[in-house]
Amino acid sequence: MSSQKQSLSQAQVFKYHFIAGAVGLSLSYSCMHPLDTIKTRIQADPLNGWKSIFTRQTAQSLGKGFFVSALGAAGQGGARFSTYEFCKSYLLPTKDNGNTKLIPWLGNTPATALSAVIGDLASSVIKVPREVITAKLQTDHYNNILKGERATAGFVVRQTLLEEGPRGLFKGFWAIAARDSPFMIILLVSYENFKAFHHRSVRDNWLSAPRKAYDPVVANAPFEELEADIPTFRSIMYGGISGFLAGYFTTPMDVLRTRMITQRATPNRQSATVTDVAKSMINRVMTQYKTPGQRAVQMSQAFFVGAIPRSFWWFGICGIFFPTYETLKSVMVPQ
Repeated sequence: MSSQKQSLSQAQVFKYHFIAGAVGLSLSYSCMHPLDTIKTRIQADPLNGWKSIFTRQTAQSLGKGFFVSALGAAGQGGARFSTYEFCKSYLLPTKDNGNTKLIPWLGNTPATALSAVIGDLASSVIKVPREVITAKLQTDHYNNILKGERATAGFVVRQTLLEEGPRGLFKGFWAIAARDSPFMIILLVSYENFKAFHHRSVRDNWLSAPRKAYDPVVANAPFEELEADIPTFRSIMYGGISGFLAGYFTTPMDVLRTRMITQRATPNRQSATVTDVAKSMINRVMTQYKTPGQRAVQMSQAFFVGAIPRSFWWFGICGIFFPTYETLKSVMVPQ
């Protein structure tokens, strides 16, 4: 641990993690926004599915919601990863806390998972409105009102408040939480294990080298104190694979979230809940298909629609985010 980090207060470390998370997530969302639009339009159109991307409307929508997504991602990433690192600093043994843990019996993987969930919940106050506004822009939700005119984020916010009240901006909150809590657990537990594997490999290489080829101080340090820089390509792959896995396995809740957000509210019908949307999808499959085999296949397709573009989207997001985040973090908060 460098004297520079020791001189930083907890508030400063939190601030620097916030900046690193904000810059990293905003950059990665900006780069991957077109693929997010394609994924959202596929999920919002259950009848056409993949066919919906080969339309003029989809091509014209690729940039819609870009600034809302990028700006919201900055706040979301900052809140999520500063809180995650803060919780992890108390739940995992480090030199900062005297190699003691707040909950002694909690293992490293559960501690990482708990920190990931808390960090994600902290970002939800920014994340949920961002996703609601972005999804409505991407799917031309208010085209029937605007009659072909271009919707703005401001218009979407005003119309949502007018039709559904403040709760409309947080529509699908629990669906998003149910999607993102397991997502963050899979993502960060996978990524932290990739990092641990890398550090272990580097340490083993140092220990197996001739004595003059390694630093005795490093060689004799406890494993948890060893932090070796991860090459950019490896960081991209570690982050990308973790994001791909997390994105794929949490697709069903993302489908329910998209259907909830983009379903129009009417005076005679209350906004649908997660359960309502799920029941509707299940009933449609059960009605249209008779054999168990057909139902199983169609049920899987219904709940995993858009899984591949979503998974590659998260591969790109995390492949960009983690190298950026780790670089900024190492510059501002040296290990």
